[in-house]
Amino acid sequence: MRKLLACFTTAALLVTPAFAEARGFKSNLGTAITGPLKIEVVVSEDLAYRANNLPKKLSHRGSGSRLNSAFSNNGKYGDRAIAFLIDDIQDELVRDFAKRNIALSDSAPTLLRVTIEMAKPNRPTFNQLSEDPSLSFKSFGAGGAELSVEIIAANGDILGDATYDNYETLDQFTIQTGGTWYDASRTFSKFSNRLSKKIATIEKNES
Repeated sequence: MRKLLACFTTAALLVTPAFAEARGFKSNLGTAITGPLKIEVVVSEDLAYRANNLPKKLSHRGSGSRLNSAFSNNGKYGDRAIAFLIDDIQDELVRDFAKRNIALSDSAPTLLRVTIEMAKPNRPTFNQLSEDPSLSFKSFGAGGAELSVEIIAANGDILGDATYDNYETLDQFTIQTGGTWYDASRTFSKFSNRLSKKIATIEKNES
């Protein structure tokens, strides 16, 4: 785990429907940031709950006949899987922000809080495989993720926010080559690129 703060639960976060139709990148970021940013990556209460449980809402589970299957019912990802997702988006953000010369610091007063609202794996996670011996790593499904971000000033004011989600449809290429979090990682990469580009553009226009 990197120096950047990461945690598994947060209070009063928006809990959104599990795998809604993708909306793309939406933001109202328009205020130039003075000084460096501190990145904090958290996960929603819903995603944190699914680390060791099936979704609370039946509508967020699969429609198949296997009522207790963790993979088909979108739950029991395991703590290790959640930690991987946090590290994955952190790495993307640090890399893209550095590429666009956006300063980062663990002691910065302005916080950029990224929330992984939801993520869906393409293949069963290690924990899901252990929960269901009949599963195979060859099992495959469409994956993706949903994220939100807030930029928070030292006094608690929200300077801007943004959302992004993307859930893929199955194709032969991803079935043959995709790993456990293939589509979610692609979503993280697209989100990080668009967010860093947006912030860099704002800073450039204000300079």
